[in-house]
Amino acid sequence: MGNHNGDQPRAASCGILVTGHGRFAGGLVGAIEVIMGPQDGLRAVDFPETDTAAQLRDNLTRGLAALEDHDSVVVFCDLRGGSPFNVMNELRGTRNGVEILYGVNLPLLLAFISERDRGESVGALIRSAVEDGHSGLGRFEVPAQAATPSDGDDDWA
Repeated sequence: MGNHNGDQPRAASCGILVTGHGRFAGGLVGAIEVIMGPQDGLRAVDFPETDTAAQLRDNLTRGLAALEDHDSVVVFCDLRGGSPFNVMNELRGTRNGVEILYGVNLPLLLAFISERDRGESVGALIRSAVEDGHSGLGRFEVPAQAATPSDGDDDWA
């Protein structure tokens, strides 16, 4: 398959591996499937508190192997420096075309999946998805005109 920009494979040939502490990865992938339906090339590897680092390594190795028919794999980790990130960073050398992102959130992953068939390079898609992940973070504030006047009584009962 030819490269879109000459230096990286197109995102359509990209597998996605989500990993994190507890049931984070499975929950995130489950949310994606509720919103978008089942996705080809999408795998979750959880790290429950009962697993050892060796079990995590075995599970991540199997997760990568399940995506071997893809030109590249983007790994979405919950946080930098945690066991899933650290083990994945060690495993990245066992296969070409592995990119690791950390701090994954639902808007970032939704953007990556929904845009991966557009023919962009993996690098361009990662940059775009990270921007969407940032813009998906915020604090909701009730507009002033929608707020009800307070009579000084903060008791909601």
